[in-house]
Amino acid sequence: MQRISGTLDRLNLGDLLEWLHLTRATGRLLLAAGATTRSFDIVRGKVSFASSSRASERLASWLLRRDLAPRRVLLVALAISQTRGEIFTEVVERQFGVSHETLIEAGRSLATALASRLLREEVISFHFDPAWPVTDRFHVTLDLECSKLIMQAAYRADTVPPADHQPAPPLSTLDPEAIENLFWHIIDDMEDEPVEASAVVRAHRTLRQVGDVMHRWVSQGPPLLPVPETEVARARVRLAAGSPPLLEDSPTLAWDILALVNGLDAPGMSRASGAAEAWQLAGEDGSLLASLLLDNPRWHRPVRSLDATLRRAALARAAAARHLAPVLGLSADSGATAVALGIVLLDLVLVTLASAPLASVSMQGAALRRLLPLLGQAAAAAAGFPLAIAAALTGEPFSHPGARLARLTAAITGDLGGAFPAESLPQETDEPALAAALAAAHHAASMAGDEG
Repeated sequence: MQRISGTLDRLNLGDLLEWLHLTRATGRLLLAAGATTRSFDIVRGKVSFASSSRASERLASWLLRRDLAPRRVLLVALAISQTRGEIFTEVVERQFGVSHETLIEAGRSLATALASRLLREEVISFHFDPAWPVTDRFHVTLDLECSKLIMQAAYRADTVPPADHQPAPPLSTLDPEAIENLFWHIIDDMEDEPVEASAVVRAHRTLRQVGDVMHRWVSQGPPLLPVPETEVARARVRLAAGSPPLLEDSPTLAWDILALVNGLDAPGMSRASGAAEAWQLAGEDGSLLASLLLDNPRWHRPVRSLDATLRRAALARAAAARHLAPVLGLSADSGATAVALGIVLLDLVLVTLASAPLASVSMQGAALRRLLPLLGQAAAAAAGFPLAIAAALTGEPFSHPGARLARLTAAITGDLGGAFPAESLPQETDEPALAAALAAAHHAASMAGDEG
C-alpha cells in the first residue's frame, strides 16, 4: 500500500477508517484539524493505539485525568520510558502494578475521545503512512474495530459537551501537509533569488525528511533533548551540593524537566511555567528525573563550537528577562525560562538544518525563520508548556507578554535566529513603564554575557 494524503469532512472520517479496515491496512493514520494532530496506529485494519500531538491527549495524561494511577507513579514511569527507550505502558504495568486490562480500557476510551473531537471539526487533513513501524514496539493493543470506534465516538460527540480550550497559535503541527506548506512559503521568500529546479527538488526532499524527524520527536511523548556535556557537569555539581540545578546551569535540562512535569496535563493539575517551578512540581522525584538524564550517556551531547555563543545568548536573555518580565505581567522565573528555552530550540533547529543543507545560505535562513516558530508551537503542545513559554517560542499571539518579552530580549542581546524583525521593536520600547526595566535589563544582559 502507498502513502495517501488528502482532506475530508467529518462525515467521511468513518469511510476512511472503514476503507483501512477492509484493506486490512497496517500503518499510522495522522488526522490534523486546527492546531492538533491525532494519530491512530492501524494493524491489519484495526486501531491498535491512539495518541495526539498535545500532552493533554496522551495516554499518561488520560490515566491521570481518569484517576487510574497516581501522578507520581505516572511521572516516574513517563521519565523512565522516555530516557531509557522503554514502552510507557510496559513500565507502568511492570514497575507500578497498573493492570494490562486497565491500560487497554483507558486506551480505548482515549481513542474514542480523540475520534469524537475530530467529529466536531469541519475539515480534517489526513495522511496514512504504511511504512510507520507501528508493530515494532507492541505492548498494549486496543484491537478496536474501526466501525465500533466511529459509532462510540459519534455517540460521545452528540452527548458530551465539548471541552473549552484556549485558541492555539497557528502552525502548531508538523504533519506532512504542514511541512509541505512550509516549503512553499520558503520558496515564496526566495522569489528574488533564482534557484535551479534540481536544487528545489533536493531542498523539498531534505525539508520533508527534516519534518519527518521533527514530527517523530514531538509525537512520541514529551520531547526531550540531550544535555550538552558542559551543562551535565554544572548540573551534577549543583545536585551534589543538595540543590536543584538552576536555569543558568543548564537550559537544556530545564527544558527536559519542564517537558516531563508538564507532560502530565489533566484538569485541575498545576503546570510549571518556569524552571524553579518545575523543580517544585517534581518534588522529591526531581533528583530521580535529573539522574535519568544526567547518568545516561545516551542523553549527553558532545560540545560543539557554537555552544559558547548560544550559552552567552541564553544567559544574557535570561538575565534581561528577569528585569523585564514583572513589568510585562510575568514572573521573573517564567520570563527567564521562556527566553532561555528559545535559545535551546534555536540550537536544535540550527544543528538540524546544518546537517541537511538546502540550496543556498538565504534558503537556509528562510527555512530557519519559518521552521523555528512551527517547531516551537509543536514542541510546546507536545510538552504541555503553558502559553507564556509557547508565545515566547513562536512570537504568537503577538501581544502576549511572552512574545513581547522574546522580542525585547532579542533586541537587547542580538537576534541570532532572525525570528523577530528589528522593525517591530520601536513600538515595544516607547512605554514609560519599561524605561527603567530596559536600562536594568541592558546592564544585566551585558554582565551575564561576559560571564558566560
